[in-house]
Amino acid sequence: MHTSDWHLGNSLHERSRIDEYKKFLDWLKGTIIDQKVDALLVSGDVFDTGSPSNAVQELYFSFLTELNGTCCKNVVITAGNHDSPSTLNAASSVLELLNVRVVATPNKETHFENEVFALPSAKNPQIIVCAAPYLRDAALQASLESEKPTTNEEFVREGTRAHFEKLKKIALQKRETLGKNCPIVAMAHLYAAGASLSENAADTEYSVVGNLQNVNMDIFPSDFDYVALGHIHRAQKVAGENRIRYSGSPLPMGFDEANRGNAVLLVDFEEGKEPLVREIQVPTFRKLLTIRGDDLQDIRRKMELAAQESPKAWVRVQFAGAGAVGDLRNVLLADFEKTDLELLKAEYVARIDGNSEFQEEERDLSDFSPSEVFALRLQDSDGANLPPELKKQVEEAFQEILKQLQEGKEE
Repeated sequence: MHTSDWHLGNSLHERSRIDEYKKFLDWLKGTIIDQKVDALLVSGDVFDTGSPSNAVQELYFSFLTELNGTCCKNVVITAGNHDSPSTLNAASSVLELLNVRVVATPNKETHFENEVFALPSAKNPQIIVCAAPYLRDAALQASLESEKPTTNEEFVREGTRAHFEKLKKIALQKRETLGKNCPIVAMAHLYAAGASLSENAADTEYSVVGNLQNVNMDIFPSDFDYVALGHIHRAQKVAGENRIRYSGSPLPMGFDEANRGNAVLLVDFEEGKEPLVREIQVPTFRKLLTIRGDDLQDIRRKMELAAQESPKAWVRVQFAGAGAVGDLRNVLLADFEKTDLELLKAEYVARIDGNSEFQEEERDLSDFSPSEVFALRLQDSDGANLPPELKKQVEEAFQEILKQLQEGKEE
C-alpha cells in the first residue's frame, strides 16, 4: 500500500485535527487487514512540523505498534520536507523491532546502500525498495560527482537524477545477487514534472514550503517497476504513467482541497506484468464546506441548508457582494451559533468577469501556518544570507518553541 503526506498534527485555522487523524489511522489499519496488505510505504511528510507534539507522536507510535502482528509484515517510512530527520530517526532502532524501517536522512558515504533493501527480508525477497527521503542540499551534493551546477534548479534536478541512478544500480546488483526477479519500487518526495498541484492551481490554499523545482520523470527508468511519490496532495498518475504515482494526502489540507477526494493506493505485483494499481478512497472524517454568496441573506439561506445536510462541518464563508459588511465574521457568528456548523473563516472575494466563479483576494496572514510564515521569512533578506549551520540552529529553536505551544493546546 502506497500513501504519503499524512501531515499528522496539521491544524486548520487553529483548530486541532487530532480526532480526524485518529479516525484515519483506525480506518487505515482496518483497510490494511481487509485488503491483506503485505507492506505499507509512506512517502514523506508523516508530520506537519519538524517538532510534533507529544500527543501527535503518541498517535504515530500507537498506530505502528498496533500494525505489528497483522498481515502487514513491513512498513517503510521516508522523511518529507516537513519532517525533521532527527525526530523521525530518534526511535528508528526501536521501530526496526516492529519491522518498521525509517529512512530519514542519508548517512554520508554509505547512505545509498542504506536506502536499498529487500522486503520482507533478504532471505525471502519479494520486492526491492529504493527508499529515498526528501533530498536536501547536502544529499544532493553528495549524489553529484561533479561540481555543483550554476543554478539551483539544475542543482536539484541533476542531484536528484544522480541519486536515483546510484540507487538503481545498487538495486539491480542486489536483484542479481538474490537470484530472483523481484520488482523494484522507488520511493521519493519531490515535485514531478507533469504533476498537477490541484484542479485549479490558483486556488491551492495549502502550499508546501520547500523546493518546488520540478524533476523530469526520466530519472525513473523502466527498471523501477513502481514509483511511490509524495509531496503533491492530489492523487494522480504522472505524465500518464501508470507506474509513477502520487497517492496524495489522506485528509484535505484546506478548504480548496475539500472536494477532490482523498485516497491510498493498493499496488499488486505479478511477475512479468505491469503492477495493478487501485485507488481506495479515504472516508471524509469531517466535512469542510465553502459557502459563497452575494449578500447576507444568500449566505444565511445556504448556511441553513448546509446545517441540515452536513452537521458538524467546518465552514469558510466567501462574501462576493458589492461593498463590505462591517466585521463580517462577527456578524455571521451569531447565525452560526444557532447551528451545529462551525465558522472557521470569513473573507471577501471578487467575481471573475461577472460570472459565478470566485477568485480569492490576496492571502491573509491568518491563512498561513506558523511554519510557513517562518520559512518564508527565512527566504527573504533576514535569513537568505545566514550560514547553513546557523540557519539550522534557528530553525530548530523555532520548531522547539512551536512544539511547546502546540503541546499546551492539546493537553
